Formats: sequence, C-alpha cells, structure tokens
Amino acid sequence: MKQEEKTRRTRQRILETAVAEFGEKGYAGASLNAVCAAGGVSKGLLYHNFDGKDALYLACVQLCFDKLTAHLAAQTYPDAEPRRRMAALLAARQEFFDREPALGRLFFANLFQPPAHLAAPLRQARQEFDALSAQLYAETLDRLPLRPGVTRETALRYFTAVTEMYNRMYQDRAGDTGDLGALIADHEAKLSPLLDLMLYGVAVQDPADIVKGE
Repeated sequence: MKQEEKTRRTRQRILETAVAEFGEKGYAGASLNAVCAAGGVSKGLLYHNFDGKDALYLACVQLCFDKLTAHLAAQTYPDAEPRRRMAALLAARQEFFDREPALGRLFFANLFQPPAHLAAPLRQARQEFDALSAQLYAETLDRLPLRPGVTRETALRYFTAVTEMYNRMYQDRAGDTGDLGALIADHEAKLSPLLDLMLYGVAVQDPADIVKGE
C-alpha cells in the first residue's frame, strides 16, 4: 500500500472515531485519548494528522457540513405549493440524519453547544450550508406574493435572524439538560411550524385567506 493511501486511511479512521466522540460528548466532554483508543491509533499519529483538539473538531464539523450541504444540493425539490416544498426540504434533511447518524448527532451537538473560542472558524465551516439554506428558502419565497412593503431581501434577513434566535434558545436549554436526544427531537418537531410562520405569518390579512373548516 502506498504511503499516501495509508495516510488517507489513517486520517479517515481518526475522523470517523472523532465524529462519534464529539457527537456523543460534545467538544468539552470529548477526549483525544478516547479517539485514539477507539481508532486504534497512537497519540503521536493523531497529532501528525491534526494539530490538536481544536483542529480535529473543526475537521469533523467541516466534514459534517460538507456532506449535509452536498446531500441537500443534490435533491430535486418539487416546484409546488410552498408548504409541500418546505416539507420536502425537511424530509431530505432528516434522510441525511437517518443515513449518517454519527454526523447528525455531531451536527446537533455543535448547534446546541458550540465551543465559544471557535466561533469564527465554525462560522466559516458552515458558510456554504447557510448559503444553500438561504437559497432554498428564497426559492420558496419566490412562489408567494409578499406583503406590501416586504422585499425578498427583508424576508431573507428575517429568516436568518429568526433561525439564529431559535437555535440560540436551544443552546441555552442545552446547559440545563444532558439529554441531547430529547433536545434534537424537540428542535426538529418545532422547526416545521416555525418555518410555516415565517412564510405565512400569524395573522390573517384578508378574510378570504380563511379556509372554511379550519
């Protein structure tokens, strides 16, 4: 086996075990010793491939966002009624989490408890994911007549602000519970209604908007 291939496989093995470790315990609770033990590599070999815990964590998070972004970008979303389109987007997202449970757990561990000292590189790591999310939301907006005075740019800024506040609420809650699974379930259950509110608002603007029987 060539040295390049051996190095690639070693790096991949470290990343796989680190993704599981960080996803299970978060950044603060994760241990490089545990990563080495699970991956069957020495501490020296780990440091040969990664400068330390921060570099390894960022590589894991980057891998997570890259794979999730690629998955979402590869989907075909129905050119249909906005609610069905958003439902298809959320279904594609859940499909990825079901297929890649370790990466899914890391996604939420990082979302709920991001290490503060890595805030800047973490924002960089998720840039393409955030850009795609905004693009998909904008494409959904384009299928709706906006209220007078509301521009597409305003709606997109609102989308960013609300989702950031929503995620921050769960970051605050994460410190009060060790049950990551319950937080994930609650976050995802309430995400669809939140997106619906961002698209349609909370007040009926015209009596004709009221659907009989609802």
